Amino acid sequence: MPTRRTSPRRTATRRSGLYERTPDPAFDDDIDGPGDGILSAAAPWLAVLAVVLAAGAIAFVVLRGPSTPDLTACRTAAWAAIPDPDNLPPDWKLTSTDLNANGMTISILGPQPADSTTKQPAVYASITCYGDAAATALAKDRAAATSAGARVTKRSANFDAFDIDNPTTGTLTTLFRVNGLVGQVASGGASPEDLAVITQAVAAAMGDETASGTAGVTSTDAATGSEEPLPTDEESLEPDPTPIAPELEAKMPTSISGSPLSVDSFTADNFFTDPASRAFIAEVRTLGIDLAKLQVAEAGDASQTVNLAAYGFRLPGGDIAKLVPAIERTWLSSGTAGVKQSSVSLGGKAFTKIDYGDGGAAYVYRGADYVIVIETTDPAAAAEAAAQIK
Repeated sequence: MPTRRTSPRRTATRRSGLYERTPDPAFDDDIDGPGDGILSAAAPWLAVLAVVLAAGAIAFVVLRGPSTPDLTACRTAAWAAIPDPDNLPPDWKLTSTDLNANGMTISILGPQPADSTTKQPAVYASITCYGDAAATALAKDRAAATSAGARVTKRSANFDAFDIDNPTTGTLTTLFRVNGLVGQVASGGASPEDLAVITQAVAAAMGDETASGTAGVTSTDAATGSEEPLPTDEESLEPDPTPIAPELEAKMPTSISGSPLSVDSFTADNFFTDPASRAFIAEVRTLGIDLAKLQVAEAGDASQTVNLAAYGFRLPGGDIAKLVPAIERTWLSSGTAGVKQSSVSLGGKAFTKIDYGDGGAAYVYRGADYVIVIETTDPAAAAEAAAQIK
């Protein structure tokens, strides 16, 4: 999703990011003492991990993932989720940990190669607190990765564990969750056998050694020396889960200036999970609307190049008209001092424009049984998105 916020009030009303690293590590512990590389060794592979997921996975969720009212216990569990050295493969050792606001990154080094020209194998893991939003975060990661062209392979029956294979970098990242924790493991030259043991050790540290599931594909990293072909799409890709709200997704804009928008849908009780949404949730309930029946769709650019996001609301069989004031007043803060509201035409459709006075605006369109909100600082992008609304 776009990194920008259309106005300062968006920070208070949008679902907060969960893995936002501080500029300086809050904690950097050299477990084995100086000289083991610490995070200077980890940095290249942590960068690869970012590249893998920036292709359309974690970037989509990190910036818009929901949070829970109290993450203290969840964060504490993430900080404590350091694998037991006894659970690692022979000659592998923990070399450093790096604490961040919502979790931990860990570097694990393998045996030193006898050949000085061969890179020492390494595995880099992160454990992040997502709280009650963990399952939703994984679902969005998976959808965004698939949309961006990465290969997603299921490791568990319920898709709580899966691999993301980046065909550009030839790297494989494993994602899985244990309750409110999400683990990510990336290999820097580890053999598939060692990687499997380490991944299981990370899962065990998170509280469930079975959570990482079973591998479906193997890494093609050149350092492993493996030239085993990856499975075809038919072999590795499971069918996408059925959308929560396919009718609503079909009404959403799908591209801006040639950049595709990823569209996903949820029920409102799974989408609005952050404390800042409480006022909106409370007002919706006073209207007699069941949050489990209210559908929500979200459209955004996983590559973060488009300055626009769109949200859809649909109440099948219900009166959407009574929901509009709640969306505008409580969710979009239209009644806040300094916020202006007016009627405008975009893409041949009538919209209510909510102008925050800082260049950002929200445009609200009401259909027969749905509402679509476009947020952007670019009027041309808003017009293009409006024209695509079905």
